[in-house]
Amino acid sequence: MTETGRTADWAIGQVARPLPAVGPEMPCGRVYARMQELGASAGLAVVQDGCPVGLAGRRRLMHQLAHPVTYALYENRRIALVMEQAPLIVDAATSVDRVTELIATEKVSALDDGFIVVDAGRYVGVGTITELLNLSVEKARSQIHEIDAARAAAERASDSKSRFLANLSHELRTPLNAILGFAELIESGTAGAVTDKQAEYLGDIQNSGRRLLTLINDLLDLSRAESGRLELHAESVELDILLSEAHRTLMPRAKAKGLSFEIARHAPLVIRGDEQKLLQVLLNLLNNAVKFTPEGETVRLSSEVAADGGVALHVVDTGAGIPEGDRARIMEPFGRGRDQATRRAEGAGVGLALTKVLVEAHQGELALNSEPGVGTRFTVYLPPARVVGPDPVNGPGDGPGMAAAQGGGYTGGA
Repeated sequence: MTETGRTADWAIGQVARPLPAVGPEMPCGRVYARMQELGASAGLAVVQDGCPVGLAGRRRLMHQLAHPVTYALYENRRIALVMEQAPLIVDAATSVDRVTELIATEKVSALDDGFIVVDAGRYVGVGTITELLNLSVEKARSQIHEIDAARAAAERASDSKSRFLANLSHELRTPLNAILGFAELIESGTAGAVTDKQAEYLGDIQNSGRRLLTLINDLLDLSRAESGRLELHAESVELDILLSEAHRTLMPRAKAKGLSFEIARHAPLVIRGDEQKLLQVLLNLLNNAVKFTPEGETVRLSSEVAADGGVALHVVDTGAGIPEGDRARIMEPFGRGRDQATRRAEGAGVGLALTKVLVEAHQGELALNSEPGVGTRFTVYLPPARVVGPDPVNGPGDGPGMAAAQGGGYTGGA
C-alpha cells in the first residue's frame, strides 16, 4: 500500500530513519539480530533491487522467536515468509497529517511495525509512531509560536485578526487532534505495554493538548462573534443546574489550590439561552477567579433576581483585585494586566473578551467591580426577556441569600 502526497513544509520524510534494509532471503534469526544491532524499535524494511517488498515487524518476529520450539522452526526461514507483505508505504513528500489519517483509518498495524518511506519508489527509511508523534508535537509548537507572532500584528488590525484567527485555528485542529488521538491510543495499550514514565509523559501531552484545544475553540468563537457568525442554540436552562455544573467542574481545581469555593443559589429560575455558552461564561470567570486568588482565600458563585426582573450571576473572589487602569484592557482580545503576577499566569488573554461577547450575544451585560487588596466581583446580567419563569421543581427563591448579603445586586456597570 503506497501513499503519495504533495510536497509540504511538514512532510513525513522528516521522520524517516535511514536504517539499512534487509533482503527477502535473509534468515529470520539474522534479521532479528540486525534489529538488535541497529536499535530498530519497530521493524526493518525488506527491500529488493532498491524497492520495498515488505516490512519485518519487530514485535511479530520476537513472538515467533521467543520459544525454543518456534525459534528452531523460524531461525533459518527466509524473512519473506513471515514479513508484512502489504505494509504502509508513503512517499517522503506526503504530509504528516495524511500519514496520521492513514494509520488511524487504514493501517493500524503501523502502530507496532512502523511504516516505510520512499522517494520515487526507492527506499529511504523507516518511520515509527513515536517519531510521528514527536513531529506532530513539534508542528503544533511551531504553529503556536506563529499565533503568538501574529497576535501582535492582529492587535493593530482587527479585521485581519478575525480572519487570520479563524483560518489558523481551523488548521491547528488537525495536528492537535492527531496528537491527542495517538496519545490516547498509545495510553490504552493498543500499541503495547506502557511504562509508568511513558504514561506520565502521555498524560502531560494530553493535558497540554486539551488546554491548547480550549484556546483554539475560544479563538474560533471570538472570531465568529467579531465577524457576526456566532450562533446561539436557545433552549430552556434551569439556573440551579447551570450553577451546580460550573461549581462541580471547578471544585477540584479550587481544592487543589487550597481555596474555599462557595455556591449559593437564590434565583431558582428557568432562563432562555444557549446552555453550553452560558456554562462557558461561568467557567471562564471562575477559572480567572481561581487563578488569581491566593491560597486560603475564597471564591463565591451566586445568583439573584435583579430589581427589574432580570437575573444576575455573581463570581466573587477575595484576591488581589484589578487596578483601575487594567480594567478596560483585560476586557479586550489579548488584553492582559500589566502587573507581574498577571503576566506570569498562563493564558493568552482571550477568556474575558470571549465572555463579554457571549454575554452580549444573550442581550446581557458583563459588569466588573474590583478593589485592590480586597477582591473582585464579576456580574453577568441577563434581562427580563431571558427569564422564562420560576424553576418548576424548586419554585421561587426564599430569602435574600448570600449574593444580597455580599452587596451583589446588578449595578449596571463596572
